[in-house]
Amino acid sequence: MEHHPLVIIGGGIGGLTLALCLDQAYNHRSIDNTNSDNEPSSPKLEIHVYESTAAYTQEAGGAIGLYPNGLRVLKNLSNGFELEAFHGGSTDATAAADDDANGGEENSGSETNTRGSNTVKYNASTPSLLNEVRSAGCPYIYRRWMRHDGTEVAVAREDELLPGEEDYTICTGDGDNNQAVQDASNNDSNSKRRDSLAAQKADARPRGGSFRVVKGTVDSTLKRLSRISIRSDTSTTTASTGRSSNASSSSTTQRIETDLLSLGIRRWKYQQVLYEACQSVGIIIHFGKRLQSITSTPHPIHGFVSTLKFKDGSQTTSTLVIGADGINSKVRTYIANPINDVELAKKIEEYNPEYTGVTCFMGCANVERQRGISFPSSVTTRCHACYYPTRVPDPNNNNNSNNNDDDGNENNEDDAQQQQHEQVFQIYFPSPIERPDTWRTLSPEEAKIECRELASKMRQDGWDEQFLEPLESETLTGVLRVGLRSREALDVWHVGSSGGGGGGGGGGANVECARAVLLGDAAHPPVPYIGQGAMMAMEDAGTLSLVLAHYCPLLSDENSNSCSLDYTKFDKAMETYEKLRVGRTKAILGSSVQLGKTQQKRAESKLYNVYREWSIKTQVWLFGTLPVMRPGAAFNYVDRVEELLCENDDGGVE
Repeated sequence: MEHHPLVIIGGGIGGLTLALCLDQAYNHRSIDNTNSDNEPSSPKLEIHVYESTAAYTQEAGGAIGLYPNGLRVLKNLSNGFELEAFHGGSTDATAAADDDANGGEENSGSETNTRGSNTVKYNASTPSLLNEVRSAGCPYIYRRWMRHDGTEVAVAREDELLPGEEDYTICTGDGDNNQAVQDASNNDSNSKRRDSLAAQKADARPRGGSFRVVKGTVDSTLKRLSRISIRSDTSTTTASTGRSSNASSSSTTQRIETDLLSLGIRRWKYQQVLYEACQSVGIIIHFGKRLQSITSTPHPIHGFVSTLKFKDGSQTTSTLVIGADGINSKVRTYIANPINDVELAKKIEEYNPEYTGVTCFMGCANVERQRGISFPSSVTTRCHACYYPTRVPDPNNNNNSNNNDDDGNENNEDDAQQQQHEQVFQIYFPSPIERPDTWRTLSPEEAKIECRELASKMRQDGWDEQFLEPLESETLTGVLRVGLRSREALDVWHVGSSGGGGGGGGGGANVECARAVLLGDAAHPPVPYIGQGAMMAMEDAGTLSLVLAHYCPLLSDENSNSCSLDYTKFDKAMETYEKLRVGRTKAILGSSVQLGKTQQKRAESKLYNVYREWSIKTQVWLFGTLPVMRPGAAFNYVDRVEELLCENDDGGVE
């Protein structure tokens, strides 16, 4: 039976992203003052992903939006990054790993291996990944809140979700071809309804909205007055975050990375790009491996190992199992019941994720795209929807990137532009009766009939033609109906300990068992209203890879020319991982639940809709966009990991 030091269950977006992040964290790094890109010498960590489907197929899974916090993970894989963290009392394995990373040289300074700080450089492992994803998708320019009749309630620029609060200069991320988002969007003359009054107001609105302008003016004035009171001869000096009396530019600027601008992309196309990136770095993906069970077995070296049994009859063992296998996760079941208690197993088997009472009808069509993502709500049809653009995927993996600039603006004619883009629709209907027999991908003929019937009903209810055009298009594809289910997020995402013994969540506390840990939907199933479900999984992947690489370094086996991981500090790794992720995912995905409720309430109550429209307008005017969106999109997982490692790691301040 094969044994692997680490396996990932689930080859979806979270699993593939984690595989790439682990490869970078373990196989493409250098440490401390070497000023070189030397990476650990062979052998490297071998990463195995077990995927339940027989193959990745086209037209599967609809479409998703990618936001700056998730795109940052891809950018770090493409460009590399640095992380500084304190270390104290490093294990021999850690020191050996550091020496290998430095080409065998000892770390400088006699105290380096007892307590100090390391700057770890994670080198670019898949240099073209972010560009390939951006080429396969279509950026959002605006975020629109609308009525079903096409009236725009409020419009925000999508670059409001890019991180950074100071006065800013636009950049593409690598310093080349700097171009303002607004200027780029104004050049896009082929897109529909580009000159609406609300969009023009959004273009003219200062970044951060009116509140930031007023706050900046007040802060600047107070600082100037403070300086005047101390030194009268500095009355015209520019304040650190404001402007001087002669309107000179602020000395504080922040570069805004437009390569992190939100975009829409077909799910299967995004998965294909990730899969090809995994292939390029040697990650091994096993298809047709639907996990049936995990059992924990004592091991003379590793303490405990997991025996994984798959539906096809095959088995493998692993020292660490990472579950990225979705809302119906088998790894989650193991973590809840690692010793296979019969009564507990029966309760778990009988439990199904709870139906939320909402059914989503989604698909896409090759029609002229709208500029950005739109959220129409209807008090006549009593439903709400989301429409956003994607790029028509090319089966031959040619994304027509030569015809578009980095902000998705076409340099070609109208007919070619129409061929390259499609519009995604996601329409949410309250449906108290659960009908799982109807939740499936529709055949082309079924999709055509149902979409046209729906379009006819929506037209009678006064929906604008821009929302009906995709439903009546001859190019309909990927149409499916799915009921939205939810499952309680876990407080503890792992089981097993540093010695392979007790510790963990659910039924795993103080129980000797093999190690396992969760990420993505397996740990925190989302609802889709804030667009952060996949982004949380990508953040999980980036965070878990950094934490594991920091606390569980490689151990080389000279006899077998292979390597394993040192799990001496696995407990600390899991404590750090959960401290970084549990609270954040609950907060962000909780916001998604609340946002969905307000959207549906808009559709059900005319009185509430009047209030909510006023609230949306006011928030966008004051803050540039809805503030509820910023905590998710503007987050930088590397900064948070670095901060916590420096605070808590080995002798640091707890």
